[in-house]
Amino acid sequence: MLPESALPFFRPIFAVFIALLWAGVAPLQAQTSPFSNMSANDISYNARTGELSAIGNVVVIFEKTRLEADSLIYNQITGEIRANGPLRISDGSGAVFTATVATLSPDLSAGIIRGARLLLSDRFQIAAAEIRRSANRFTTLYRTVGSACSVDLNRPTPLWQIRADRIIHDTESRRLYFENARFEVLGLPIAFLPRLRMVDPTVKRATGLLTPEAVSSEIYGYGIKLPYYITFGDNADATITPFVTTNGAILIEGEYRRRFVNGSIDISGAIALKNSAGDSGRGFINTDASFFLPNADELFLDISVADSDGFMRRYGYDNADRLVSRAGLQRYNSGQMLEAGVIYFQSLRDDEVDAEVPFVLPVVDFRRSWQEQLTGGRIGLELSSAGLFRQSGRDVFRATASADWRRDWAAPLGLRATTFAKVQADIYRVWDDPLFDNTPLFRLSPTIGGDLSLPLSKTTKNGALLVFSPVAQFIYTPELAFNSAVPNEDSLQVEFDETNLFGLSRFPGKDRIETGFRANVGISYRRYDPSGWTLGVDVGQVFRVAASPQFSTGSGLSGTRSDILAAVSFELPPRYRIISRVLFGPDSGLRRAESELTLHFERFNLEAAYVFLAADVVADSPIDRSEGVITANYIISDSWSTNAELRRDLLANENIFAKMGLTYNSDCVEVAVSLSRRFTASNNVPSDTNFDVSVKLAGFGGGGTRREGSSGCMQMQ
Repeated sequence: MLPESALPFFRPIFAVFIALLWAGVAPLQAQTSPFSNMSANDISYNARTGELSAIGNVVVIFEKTRLEADSLIYNQITGEIRANGPLRISDGSGAVFTATVATLSPDLSAGIIRGARLLLSDRFQIAAAEIRRSANRFTTLYRTVGSACSVDLNRPTPLWQIRADRIIHDTESRRLYFENARFEVLGLPIAFLPRLRMVDPTVKRATGLLTPEAVSSEIYGYGIKLPYYITFGDNADATITPFVTTNGAILIEGEYRRRFVNGSIDISGAIALKNSAGDSGRGFINTDASFFLPNADELFLDISVADSDGFMRRYGYDNADRLVSRAGLQRYNSGQMLEAGVIYFQSLRDDEVDAEVPFVLPVVDFRRSWQEQLTGGRIGLELSSAGLFRQSGRDVFRATASADWRRDWAAPLGLRATTFAKVQADIYRVWDDPLFDNTPLFRLSPTIGGDLSLPLSKTTKNGALLVFSPVAQFIYTPELAFNSAVPNEDSLQVEFDETNLFGLSRFPGKDRIETGFRANVGISYRRYDPSGWTLGVDVGQVFRVAASPQFSTGSGLSGTRSDILAAVSFELPPRYRIISRVLFGPDSGLRRAESELTLHFERFNLEAAYVFLAADVVADSPIDRSEGVITANYIISDSWSTNAELRRDLLANENIFAKMGLTYNSDCVEVAVSLSRRFTASNNVPSDTNFDVSVKLAGFGGGGTRREGSSGCMQMQ
């Protein structure tokens, strides 16, 4: 017997020897022999019996099939290979056989394997009393038990398994066919199926049934969803899901996805075929499509439409109170931006009428900027238009053109300055509004201004970098006497925060432009500590020569002085993040407060947010509002995790939404259970409690996950 260390040197010699030997004893055999690529510790040939024997670390390779055995005997007369184990056969398709003894054909493609186990794609294993291979395609297993769960001495029974009298594995179509299959959980029989077909784990996408999902609700009772997945080639698929509930509702959910070289299409929706609540024929559809053109333009289509205000909420699809649909073209490249399209709004609120919600056509925004050589500044040109049309109420069309110029200057003593100017011209046309006659309206708005800043920095003894930067910005926009009064469609709500403290206008749209002389003053402080944490503080306020009637008292911008804006942030990546913003005035008190907290640890994550908004009648918020939301995730162990969410009205001391869930994830199954409660109600949808259960089994069609180190051996029981 040769030592193991000598095998790498002698295996090529054995291979040449066997090839020459086979050429001498079988010169007339036309079939290609697997023994031209074989190695073993000891090889012998008996010319009288016609048997070739190999003993010790036997390896035989024929095309894509590899046989490893303890010993092997090949009979030239019968053309039969008898291999003794422990042996291992891999055929290149992701299937691996292990057994104690096997009888095979010379090309290893057919034969009988006893006391065997089949491992598919290192995920689904089948133990069988006997396995028969034929034609390099079909593998038949008798008296089988299969599972994707690992087993060991501490857990001899897998979490789930499928017992069957016979399993046929078609390696060409990559399907598993079960006969008299019994599905067991913890050894207890749960279901019996005379015939069962599944894809093997090497298949990522295949037509067939997916795992059912159980749900419950106070609105529709208990329900079951049974999704059916359909493939259309490599680039498209669909899922059709019947949804049946105990209150008599029958719904059909659908999803279609297709991918192209230059884009994609996703369509989803649902329709009620039958419902005792009168929802028959009702449903919704969502479409998301985008395509990139050769010149880098992107065509997009985003449609969300429902034919009932409460349908999506009643069946747990979406809690949105408005649906927005968009279609158009957009382009972004160096120095240029273009967006053009249409927008359709659908309101699902009780207090809004769809006929009064506008349809926006067309909406166009174009901007181009470039560096000019005369002063060294940068010039920008903008063109935009928007048309708002309603079934009932006012129709408006606006066309806007503006030009702006900006330049940065380096001043003495470390001062930095910026000067800027802008002029905007608008043309409006208004229909079906008694406040406006049916004539064009014109508006011209010039703006000029500049800002000064003095950024200061210091490095402390421990290496921390401190940056302190006061900024003063001065802007003047006159209200020209010949300007026409124009309607306000896009600037009804104003939000004053650190993002627009130094903006030319605090209004979010183009229908309103901030006028008058104002000074925007702010101070910014940053500390970058060498230990990794960062502290930031921003404080700002707006001062005016004269009080502006443009802003309501609830906005925090009315009067000659605005409320004081302050923002504080603290970050220590990746674990801690705190951001807080407040808007308050000496006389008005707290106007708005927002806080966000994020904690991220190895097993625990928490996100919390708080918001307070003072009453603002102009912004359609007649009362104070305050809400808080907390979301937490905790990994209990390698297999168990939990999550929870709570949203609460802090002023009314009432819950708005609550949810908690528990997930079990092992090497072979994922079970997720969730319980949620929506405490609010509307005219169309009452408050509701939902309970959902979903189960995903690993080992079929690429589903589920197998964690490293979870492999184990299954045995016949």
